[in-house]
Amino acid sequence: MSRAVALSPDQQSGKARFKALVKAFGGQEAVSVETGVRQQKISDMGLPNVAEYPTLDLIDTLESQTVGLPGWPLVTHWLCHRRGGVFVPLPQGEDDADGMMLTVAELAGELGDVSRAISEAVCASGDGGREVTSAEAAAALTELDGLDRTSAQLRLKLQAKIKGEQR
Repeated sequence: MSRAVALSPDQQSGKARFKALVKAFGGQEAVSVETGVRQQKISDMGLPNVAEYPTLDLIDTLESQTVGLPGWPLVTHWLCHRRGGVFVPLPQGEDDADGMMLTVAELAGELGDVSRAISEAVCASGDGGREVTSAEAAAALTELDGLDRTSAQLRLKLQAKIKGEQR
C-alpha cells in the first residue's frame, strides 16, 4: 500500500493528465487488462497524493491507442508545456500546392480562434470586464497552441521542400 504524500501542484497536474488518459483508454480495468499492471497501481498513478508514477512505456502504450481522441496525446502535451513548448505532430497531408493551401486555410482558422478568444477576453461585457481573467487567458493560450501547431506543420512542409531541392 502506498503512503500519502504532499505532491507539488505541477506533479498533481501530471497525475491528473495520466488519470484522464486512463479514462480516455477505457478506464483502469481496461488498462490493467491491456498492460498487465495491477488496477490498484494504475489508480495510485492517478492519485494526487500518492508518489506512484506511470512508466514511459505505459504512457506510450496508452497514448498510441488513444490517437484522435480529444486532447491527444494527453501526457505528452503536459510534458511539452512543462518544458515551455507545445506538441507538434509531423505534418499531415501532402506538401504539394493543394496540401500547403489546406494548411494555410487551417492556419487562418486557428488565427480566427485566437482572435475570438482574445476579443472575448478583453470585451467589457466579459467575465473580468476589460481585465483578462486567468480562465480567459488559459482559453486564449489553448487556442494559441493550436495556431503554433499548425504554423509548425506549415514550416515543416516548407523546410521539406527546401531540403528536397538541395539533394
